[in-house]
Amino acid sequence: MKLTNKLFLYFGILFFFTINIFGMVLIQSNFNLTVKNTVNASLGEYSVIYTNLESKETMSNIFLTNRDIIKIKSDSYLKNINNPNISLEFRTLDKKMFYSTKNSDILYSEKIYNIKDNLSNYMIYKEENNKILLITNIISINNNKYYFTYMNNLDNLYNDRIKSIFTLIKLNVVIGVFLLFIIYLISIEITKPINNLIDSMEDIIEGNYNKKFTYKSNISEINSISNNFSLMNEEIQKKIKQLREQNNSKQRFIDNLTHEIRTPLTSIIGYSDLMMNKKVQDIDLIYKSFNNINREGKRILALTSNLVSLITLDKKSLKLNNYSLKEILYDVRNALNMKIIQYDVELLIKGDDIEVFSDKNLLTILISNFIDNAIKATIDRDIRKVISIVDKNILIIKDTGKGISKSDINKIFEPFYMADKSRNKSVDGFGLGLSICKEISNLLDINIEIKSEIDVGTEIILNFKGSLRE
Repeated sequence: MKLTNKLFLYFGILFFFTINIFGMVLIQSNFNLTVKNTVNASLGEYSVIYTNLESKETMSNIFLTNRDIIKIKSDSYLKNINNPNISLEFRTLDKKMFYSTKNSDILYSEKIYNIKDNLSNYMIYKEENNKILLITNIISINNNKYYFTYMNNLDNLYNDRIKSIFTLIKLNVVIGVFLLFIIYLISIEITKPINNLIDSMEDIIEGNYNKKFTYKSNISEINSISNNFSLMNEEIQKKIKQLREQNNSKQRFIDNLTHEIRTPLTSIIGYSDLMMNKKVQDIDLIYKSFNNINREGKRILALTSNLVSLITLDKKSLKLNNYSLKEILYDVRNALNMKIIQYDVELLIKGDDIEVFSDKNLLTILISNFIDNAIKATIDRDIRKVISIVDKNILIIKDTGKGISKSDINKIFEPFYMADKSRNKSVDGFGLGLSICKEISNLLDINIEIKSEIDVGTEIILNFKGSLRE
């Protein structure tokens, strides 16, 4: 069942029970109060009649029988009050009818004649359509005792209660239709944003992840749902974008790895097929073939070694100690000295010497890879310069190379990715260096920031996050 229908049904039932219970309680309370007042008034009237009938004035009516006296006084009283619902009857102590103002000999109840301590006894007699208030006591007239019963027909009171109930039912219909219409409109207003949310979710399920939920409501909870849904949708879009980028990155990795392995293997197979031809007698060709097979084999070995290094880097194997950062920079410069001379690159080391608490081997690999890439980037440039600057807790490596486009900066840490597609493999290796650098920086808790501008150069900023010590 839809929420709109549920709200309509539940509020309708709640309204029905609330109005009817309240109405019935009100009607019954009013009825009980009316009956109580009627009983009290009847007891008062009974007392007046009783006193009048039993007074000494009655004794002087020596020419009248008791029946005449009772008839005269009863008729006179009833005439004065002019209430057709009231009647009086007198019975002998053996409960035989002596006189009745309504000419009826019906004995309504034996219980009413159980008089104790000369106190009036009263009850409401109910039988089918008859509801009669009975008040009885023993009265003495001219030394003769009788049961004097006052009877007040309460059918009108009970009928009024039934009429009130029917009136309540009619009001239920009139007011109910109106209120149920209002409740229906309110339920639609309440569920409207929820239905919009459902529609938005269905759009997302169908692949429309750009769906926005901008419904505004006077209900704060609905606005909260709307805002949270929008935030959730934005997060979903971010995650989807990340997953797509990861999938694209994995696919590029697989494609590049396949290419990197296939290329040297193709070369090895080609030269080995040539060597298997017994007709080849050229010593230089044989030497060249074996040399190429050896070179391509080492290339595959280097590739597998780098892949193993990339996969097996583990924080548990770190050997942390205090090391001079400038000393590591000088070691890297010495290790790359042949390449610096070969490509005529000026490598400068600036700044104050500071101490770093790190793994020396991994940190050396990290810095060496960045400086090596900086050297490669300046090969075809007029000004070939690489500057390493130590400043407080950061190390800046700047070059005057070709620079990296903004679209490539976020991809340079992917395995085999090369911003400059024109570089020769003999110069650039396999494109795994920066991927290893990224893993090392994560292990050593070093933040890497890259700034680059085409035809100006690249700046690598290594932030050691407080692990440097002066």
